[in-house]
Amino acid sequence: MTGTTSAYPLIGQIATTAAAMRAAAALIESAGIAGLSVTCDGEQVSIQVGEHLGDPATRAGMVARLAAAIGATAVRADSAASPISWVRAEGAISGLRVQAYTPIPVQHAGDLPLASSDAGQIAQAATPSLPAGWRWLTGLDPAPHAGTEAA
Repeated sequence: MTGTTSAYPLIGQIATTAAAMRAAAALIESAGIAGLSVTCDGEQVSIQVGEHLGDPATRAGMVARLAAAIGATAVRADSAASPISWVRAEGAISGLRVQAYTPIPVQHAGDLPLASSDAGQIAQAATPSLPAGWRWLTGLDPAPHAGTEAA
């Protein structure tokens, strides 16, 4: 890499993946979180905080701790195409991209996922896609009142 300093050899070398794994181990140790799922390659480290590590709020807190360690902020992210949500953070350690995330379950009323508008209206999503200006209602949100409408 020209003009930048990195602790890693060139992408595609075995040493790159090994160096990424060592950096990931140091990151996990500094965050003090056990039981994470980590994938390393020559381009990035991906860290999943699995559902077995606690409820959605606890796991979101773990992503926030990892985010602080990689110079990032944990944010909520929703899929517009299907009822999937997660908390994620993207940052770097020693010049290597790091992504940390945890899935957050979407609340349902019957078989339909629940969504919330920017104005706070809660409704059942009649299609699997998220309407514009809406977000999925997740395990981080309070439970909705009975009688939600289809959006």
